[in-house]
Amino acid sequence: MVQRMDKSISPAALKKTRFRHNWGLQWCMNYEKMQGSGFAYGMVPVIKDLYETEEEQCRHLERHIQFYNCHPAGSAAICGIVCALEEKEQSDTADSIKVALMGPLASIGDTIQGVLVKPLVSLVGAGMAAEGNWLSILMVTLPMFACFLARWPAFDLGYKQSLNLLNNMQSSFSFDKLQEAASILGLTVIGGFIPSILGSRLQLAFEMTKVITDPNTGEAVEQAFKLQESLDSLLPFILPIIFVAACYYMLKNKKMTPVKVILIIAVITFALGAIGVM
Repeated sequence: MVQRMDKSISPAALKKTRFRHNWGLQWCMNYEKMQGSGFAYGMVPVIKDLYETEEEQCRHLERHIQFYNCHPAGSAAICGIVCALEEKEQSDTADSIKVALMGPLASIGDTIQGVLVKPLVSLVGAGMAAEGNWLSILMVTLPMFACFLARWPAFDLGYKQSLNLLNNMQSSFSFDKLQEAASILGLTVIGGFIPSILGSRLQLAFEMTKVITDPNTGEAVEQAFKLQESLDSLLPFILPIIFVAACYYMLKNKKMTPVKVILIIAVITFALGAIGVM
């Protein structure tokens, strides 16, 4: 093994690695290495900066092309830590850190983006779109773009803090509390979303008229009976509640697939619409 002289990563190489990782981590994603190729591609400028011979460069890139899978934002922090450890000639520690952190940071990143941010902005954006508000486009795209931009400070934090970042996370961060808070918020938003969207669409058009005698004039007059108004007087948005409960029952208790549930709903709504009830 060729020992290299003490070298520091140049700002240009670090900038290139950060750019490559944040843009290209998932470009070559595959079932064998997952994001391994993308991670190695990002590390090329740093490895070339630290090691002079092609043999050493290839050997270290082979380490980074191994199986790897993480949320891109969490991976940015890992890449920053790995760069700092490579600079300190702690290659074995860098490999161990990658393996140890890719699972937990993937869970954190997926929870924040996939459970907390994406469903929230999608539901709110869908409600705005249903009302014809063009700002729904920004409501959906801007938060996701912000999640993408978060990769840059995450990389810098990982590089500057290195192993100190791990100690801070272990002492002050509670992933269980984050996951619980995200779940509560997601269920609250979905609970408010169901009546606000479905309530305007699940309207029964069934009406009946009956002839009654006006007690004041004694004349026969027609009085309309609207089923939807009667249901709303009992419980507002009762139809969306029944609708969602029926879907949940079929999925949970009857073990039906989502496709079967969708087909059943389509048949029922088509039949009700054909006879003029909805």
